[in-house]
Amino acid sequence: MGFITKRKKNFLLNFAFKPGRPGPAKGKKHHFEKRSNSYTYVRLERSSFEARVAYNENILTFRDVDGSQTQSKPLRPRASRIRYVNMLRVPASSKVHPDLLTNKVYVPALLQSMMSSENKKHRLRSDKCKGDLVIDGSASVKWGLGWRERLLCTRCKYVGMHYKLYNEVPSSTRGRKAAQINVGSQIGVASTSIGNTGFRRVLNTTNIIAPSPLGMQKQANKVNTAMKSLNERSMCDIRKNLVAENAKTGQQDPTLVNVEGDTCYNNPIFKSDATPFQAGTIAISTMCENNTKNKQIVGVLVSNKLCRTSSMLRNKGQPVQCPNHRGHCTANVSERESISDEGKYNEVLGDLISQDIKISNFTCDGDSRAIQGVRKSHGHNVGHLRDLRHLGNTLKRELNKAPFSKGMLKGHSKCNIRSRFALSVKARCIAELKAAHKKLLGDIITVKKVMVNVISTIILCFNGYCGTSCAKYSYVCAGTNRQANNFMPNNVKVKMVDSDQQVLRKCIEMVLGLAALDATKLLTTTQKCEAANRSYQAVNPKSVTFSRNCVGRIHGQIKQ
Repeated sequence: MGFITKRKKNFLLNFAFKPGRPGPAKGKKHHFEKRSNSYTYVRLERSSFEARVAYNENILTFRDVDGSQTQSKPLRPRASRIRYVNMLRVPASSKVHPDLLTNKVYVPALLQSMMSSENKKHRLRSDKCKGDLVIDGSASVKWGLGWRERLLCTRCKYVGMHYKLYNEVPSSTRGRKAAQINVGSQIGVASTSIGNTGFRRVLNTTNIIAPSPLGMQKQANKVNTAMKSLNERSMCDIRKNLVAENAKTGQQDPTLVNVEGDTCYNNPIFKSDATPFQAGTIAISTMCENNTKNKQIVGVLVSNKLCRTSSMLRNKGQPVQCPNHRGHCTANVSERESISDEGKYNEVLGDLISQDIKISNFTCDGDSRAIQGVRKSHGHNVGHLRDLRHLGNTLKRELNKAPFSKGMLKGHSKCNIRSRFALSVKARCIAELKAAHKKLLGDIITVKKVMVNVISTIILCFNGYCGTSCAKYSYVCAGTNRQANNFMPNNVKVKMVDSDQQVLRKCIEMVLGLAALDATKLLTTTQKCEAANRSYQAVNPKSVTFSRNCVGRIHGQIKQ
């Protein structure tokens, strides 16, 4: 305490209470009110705090199930005292590098060669050393899933050279060669529905150090580009071999080929309520030849709207339009264009295959736009054939909504009986058509003549008059009321009036009429293309979007 003058001392004595005088609060009792809604303070872990905390006028609070504030007040979580460096630090008692406790992929022959060579060098250098040669985990060099390792002695100072414990892919270019395990893993990933993220999860759960995401993506880009080139050359060879076989078999124009085509999408192109555009972003158009029983794929076109580069540039405020912007653009269709333009896709695909073959007849599933695109690239003389299965489904839909009389089909479940009636008529028409082609050896002129009586026979048979007419004109019903693929119940009788017979005749002519017989004269289908479409879902599923390598994945699936 500093020096106090006499004047200041007298001032303090006069200002304070006089000796013996009680204070103003002496003898008074203080009463503190107890609040029933007293708050409690809770300090949660950081993860729970971030998941539960809410803000009310910039005040931290908790919410009840009804949205009201609880009586507990949150305290901010304490800072984590464990540093990331400490988590990776090896305990002092352990002399094993942590990388040596994981699973690594080595080629046994190369590992054996390294061990034998280094043992010989170690003995030649110090023959009296009794130390062990171990892998130097701190000097391991990682190359994707492959490793370069070296050995060192636990006693002497011997350190060996690095050995590649993986096989390399031969290459004529300069630079470091790729490892076979890295290329093979990307080929395997491209043939499944998972991507690099899923593959990394698999590796990490098996205690295998996964490659870096950037390195895996670069390797995937190279592999998928190579698979696309390989499949394009393969399809070109298929087209050339097809022309050569046509010439050997005596075909007048060896370049003419019957083709079937279909287009599939990664997502439905309708029922899109999230964006003003169509939900589908990737369209795959496939063409298969119909000259042989193998039905090989002769052409494929992948139309893509997705581009991650443009999305990144737009987020930075740069006006970018796909396709053909600066950088790597994976989209070949503008976002504003319709993804369901099958006519355009088949025109482009027709131009690609027109260098080797010419389309004589094109089979599709009833989409007129597809045949229009083919005719633009191969001329208007291309025949339009209908897929028999889709044509039968069209007949079934027409029968379900046909204006039959109320008394034609009776029963408690009239809707079910009507559907079963449509299935029975469809199966009967398809069976009659196939049996007639088989017996008449595909002579379309004779088939047209006999189908007039077959249509009348089918109407009589379903009206309950199965007998002489079926035995004489039908190819599948012997007139014994035991036709195959009859889905009608035994206790239900069909009672058709004249108007019902006319309606049924018009429906049957959709499959057995003169125009329909010309469109199905070769009995071709699009089942090969539809099977290919289903196989595309294995590598390009709806739940995962591969904007960069979807083309390579599709070509790789075709090449399998």
